[in-house]
Amino acid sequence: MNDKIEDTLAAIERLFERAAKLKGIKTSASKRLEPATDAKIDALAKKFDLTIPDDVRRFWRRGFDSKQLVFDDGDGASYAGFNWYAFKDLGRGLTGNRKLATIYDAGRDERRVLGQGFPLTVEQPQLSWDPRGGLVYFTSRKELDPPFASSLAEFLEHWLESGCFGSCIPSREMDSSDEELDRWLAKVKHLVPGRIPPAKNLWLNFYKKLVGM
Repeated sequence: MNDKIEDTLAAIERLFERAAKLKGIKTSASKRLEPATDAKIDALAKKFDLTIPDDVRRFWRRGFDSKQLVFDDGDGASYAGFNWYAFKDLGRGLTGNRKLATIYDAGRDERRVLGQGFPLTVEQPQLSWDPRGGLVYFTSRKELDPPFASSLAEFLEHWLESGCFGSCIPSREMDSSDEELDRWLAKVKHLVPGRIPPAKNLWLNFYKKLVGM
């Protein structure tokens, strides 16, 4: 597998560009995540007392051309992409999460993630970094599951292999179905690297568990 997050992000950008040209797929949103300097990352870490993994720092430092896609074949819609936090907006998101953390009792995993970690995507369900290590998927609609990926770099590799399947609709994971996932995978399977089989894909297996497939 690829050990450079920059290469994975470049591959994701290429997949989105190619997928957006396929019949039946439309771009619902695009956003350029501008690169952040080390000085700004260090300032954010100091203000919110964050421990930032190297791969996340490199993600912010590189920047990212983010897209959200929708595929509708007449039998239903499937979605790809996340509403990733632009670094310039992350301070506001952290402030909101710190306030939200206070509604949870001490010792709850949600309080730790909201109060000490940081979000990577905007709406709930939120991809967030757990300060104990690993990526979690936070939503106030259910108890927090343990981390499903050990790092952002690992998640991005598995997300790429899923065709970047995801949802641009808040809390949509509770209403999704296996047909939505199957439709998307069938549509874009020729675009993915194919190094990680679906049965071993951390993101797909977690998503299936999440929606009770």
